[in-house]
Amino acid sequence: MDPFGGSGFDDQWDTPFFFDTDDLDSSWGFEDALSGYYDSSSPDGIASSSAAKKSIAQERERRKKFNEKLYTLRSLVPSITKMDKASIVKDAIDYIVELQEEERRLLTEISELEQENNGKRRNDPGRCDPANQAAGKRPRLSPGTQSQMGSPINVMELQVSDVGDEACVVSITCSRKRNTMTRLCQALELLPLDILAANITSFSGKVLHTLLLETHGVSGTHMKETINAALTGL
Repeated sequence: MDPFGGSGFDDQWDTPFFFDTDDLDSSWGFEDALSGYYDSSSPDGIASSSAAKKSIAQERERRKKFNEKLYTLRSLVPSITKMDKASIVKDAIDYIVELQEEERRLLTEISELEQENNGKRRNDPGRCDPANQAAGKRPRLSPGTQSQMGSPINVMELQVSDVGDEACVVSITCSRKRNTMTRLCQALELLPLDILAANITSFSGKVLHTLLLETHGVSGTHMKETINAALTGL
């Protein structure tokens, strides 16, 4: 599964608004009901009518914000079965579970690749200097290997998008080099991040690391600065 990779990635984010704005403006018929209940000819009626209108405006604003959050959630999930609120939330949960399974699979592959590379280094005498080993010094890797492992990660793009008040989506695009995914995962694990789901995609010489984080009220700007500072040191 590759929910973020390939040419379909761009198409998945272009989604229509799924609630009619007329439904929001109508406030479920509250205005008509309240306007007929209060008598605007008396002082008490005027005050009550004003309070009712204020409540209607607040309710309309609340529904508008809720609708915007659902729209954001809808844009992040590539496959929505139905357009009602319950289906959108359920599909989002299922998608997060899929991402978590994908993360575990990729981390397993990374661990296997690291073990394989370590085994090759131990079995390849050309990678080590016998004189240094005899003197108890750290083995010296070949110039090509040393330059690949020591080269910094080239972060091409870092985006942080808020998803409501308690979550955000982080997208990190890097140039694909040897050990890029390993070093990137290690750097993120050192940060105090509550990762709900993650996905790593490789395409066209690039690596795209996408994470869904629980922010606990931390702003997206602060989150971006924290992650950027950690990646700068790599």
